[in-house]
Amino acid sequence: MTAAIPPQMIFVNLPSIDIARARAFYAGLGFAFDERFCGPDTLMVSVSDAIHLMILDRERFAGFSPRPVAPEGTVGALVCLSRTSAAEVDAFVERALAHGGTDNDNTQEMGDFMYGRSVSDPDGNVLEIMWMDVERAMKAWGVAA
Repeated sequence: MTAAIPPQMIFVNLPSIDIARARAFYAGLGFAFDERFCGPDTLMVSVSDAIHLMILDRERFAGFSPRPVAPEGTVGALVCLSRTSAAEVDAFVERALAHGGTDNDNTQEMGDFMYGRSVSDPDGNVLEIMWMDVERAMKAWGVAA
């Protein structure tokens, strides 16, 4: 048995050209904001108690990066968020589309144990939304649980 890993948080930093538009998009998805860390060039989106998206205007984002920021229209990261069912994946995508997101037409289906879709926020940051039944997946892949 491995030692317990102490609780940690993750902050995923994403560039934006329009913080107000990003706020409207993520609010439309039902996420909360930690206003202590929000300002004209920054938006802290709370996905859960441990997961946060730091949406930064491109200039501020560049100030944190040791390398050039990926040009607009390119992808630098894929952020994958889980949901509790395939229906919740579809519901998330529909909310994203209703609030300015783009369907990336990249549905992933694996039998009856995994389903995922991909959307981009208005800045082109890719959000992969997925559901997986781990027990069924392990069985399908021939891996002991």
